[in-house]
Amino acid sequence: MRALVWEQNVTPKEVPVPPVPKNWVLGKVLYGMFGPIDRSIMLGLHPIEPNRVAGSLGVIRVIESGVEADNIRPGEVYAVIPYCRDGIVGIDYDGLLAEYAALPKECLVKVSKNDLRPELSLWIEFSFLDDVLQVARGKRTLVVGCGFSGYVTARYLKNECEVTVACIERALYDDIASLGVDVMMLDNVANKYDVVVVEPLSIYSTLQVLKVLNEDGVLVFPPTQPKVLLSYSGFPRNFHVVRPQLGNISVGKTALSEIPDKLRKNAYAILKHLDEIPVLVRYYGRIVYTMEKE
Repeated sequence: MRALVWEQNVTPKEVPVPPVPKNWVLGKVLYGMFGPIDRSIMLGLHPIEPNRVAGSLGVIRVIESGVEADNIRPGEVYAVIPYCRDGIVGIDYDGLLAEYAALPKECLVKVSKNDLRPELSLWIEFSFLDDVLQVARGKRTLVVGCGFSGYVTARYLKNECEVTVACIERALYDDIASLGVDVMMLDNVANKYDVVVVEPLSIYSTLQVLKVLNEDGVLVFPPTQPKVLLSYSGFPRNFHVVRPQLGNISVGKTALSEIPDKLRKNAYAILKHLDEIPVLVRYYGRIVYTMEKE
């Protein structure tokens, strides 16, 4: 089968169809996404075995259930949540940028066939946002990062709490400001906040955020932020770290609804050929691979 594997970079390659261990399933990949977790590998934040299949987020149609993969039947459609009991899909297990994927059953969330569209992969990525809302509601909240993730997060939270967005680069500065929230460069943040949400791959920001967190505040690392670096000087003396969970796909669907077409076109690409992905990862933060209809 054709797959996109990690060598020195992501490379299209012919690989065997994977076996199906106990408690795993084999699925036909309907959608696979090169997203934030894959980009962290590309940036050297995660070690990876050579020839590991890329793609941590996506959707499969089950072809075969392994021994003891109870209640999972061929033909059913599942979203793949990358964090499994013993590893991460696309890092410790082969991922979804391939024709077929074998996955532990506990990583699967059943989805309706009515929701089958390439954007479903992005709904999975942002399926943690209601957990963030529960922490941030009614509180002074700083979202760090002015990329697509920062825009979507600020938009989802803005009606329930006092949101400020801090930029490391200007990126979507003006688009975020159009939401009616305060926006500034991170170096200009002078106030302190009850909740700070650090968006994926904002490595510089993770060295700064504790300086603007209130005593007993909450530091939120989205699950698509796979590696965390903190510089801690002892202040605040007490704070809480929250890592919300992926899985509430209806939340991701709501968060991605009515996003302006201009932002969509710049945030992600949808492709039918794996061979195009290694070139386009230079230009898009997210690339969704969708199988052509047979």
